[in-house]
Amino acid sequence: MTDLEQYDEDSVEHGEQAQLANDLSTFCEAAVAGGNSGSVGETNLTWLALELIEEQEGFNLRDYSREDTIQHIERLAAAWSRSEQFQPLEVKIVNGHCYVRDGHCRLRAAKLAAERGAPIKRLPVIELKGSDQLATVRILTSNEQLKITIIQRARGYQRLRDFGFSDGQIAVYVGRTDTSVRESIRLLLLPESVQELLEKGIIKPFLALDLWRKYGSASEKIILDAYEARQKEQALLLATTPPSAQSTTENATTPNGTEKAGNEPDQAAPPQAENSAEPAAPVLPPIRLTSRNIQAPTKRIGKKLITNMTTTMTGISRHMRESAVINAQSGSVSVQIPIEEYERFISISNEVSTHRDDGGAPAVGEDKSQLNMSLAS
Repeated sequence: MTDLEQYDEDSVEHGEQAQLANDLSTFCEAAVAGGNSGSVGETNLTWLALELIEEQEGFNLRDYSREDTIQHIERLAAAWSRSEQFQPLEVKIVNGHCYVRDGHCRLRAAKLAAERGAPIKRLPVIELKGSDQLATVRILTSNEQLKITIIQRARGYQRLRDFGFSDGQIAVYVGRTDTSVRESIRLLLLPESVQELLEKGIIKPFLALDLWRKYGSASEKIILDAYEARQKEQALLLATTPPSAQSTTENATTPNGTEKAGNEPDQAAPPQAENSAEPAAPVLPPIRLTSRNIQAPTKRIGKKLITNMTTTMTGISRHMRESAVINAQSGSVSVQIPIEEYERFISISNEVSTHRDDGGAPAVGEDKSQLNMSLAS
């Protein structure tokens, strides 16, 4: 019996499992017990009826409401309807339930195609050995599925952390660096609104993290204000760009792509056809936020800080003049400053540094390799 014939063969209702199975063989035996042999078939693979395969709620990292995920499942459903073949689903048997561990979208697409009339009765499956930790790694590393987003990847790393994996162990399993794993997980600290912009590719991870480190919760408003400003810029550009500008290049060539000679009219089309179609609206590039779009707030230097700076610097200047010992041979000067004056100077210096755009930390938007490494993938 061929694999395709397995799809077309009528199945019968499967019976209740006689026991709570925890491996594929026992699960199949329980499904067949009572004469329901049509629910399970076997060639070199195991085949299960669609209704036997379940999704464990919350296990898959994907958001099924995302437009790209919906379109991906629709494409797979169309492929199932054309009788295209896919890799077997990977499943795990837990307390009498057969849960998919790799192939969630394929399973949903197969059920969708079956609802629309495709002759799909059973699907090929293989049993995934090992723990749920390794099943999570499988989701993060599989190349045979829709690419997961950067936030979904971060949630996967966090799940592995919760299972007791160290960042180093996660890095080894997924083929990335410890720094990449840590920085990805830090993205989960960002507000949901910023995470949404990350998933849409509007802002880069390292820039969002830079702003979070520097401004904390205030970074959300900074980022959203910048995004709103860019939206207004694009709306203004769209309103002021004449639609005819979009079709300028289009009018310079004939329908077959060859250039027209001089001002010779196109003989293939009637004269009125030139104005029969409405000009296409301008297509604007997607919004991308960079450090140039970020209007970071500036802190006002209060009178108290200025007074403290003046008093401290005046005192240190006096001590330097009184205790200076010049060493002409080494080209240095030794001074003695009281500990309390030194500590006051350090305190003032730290306070002043918070008002500097470059104070101590890397500049916002600086492309740091240790933060940027693999985060965008």
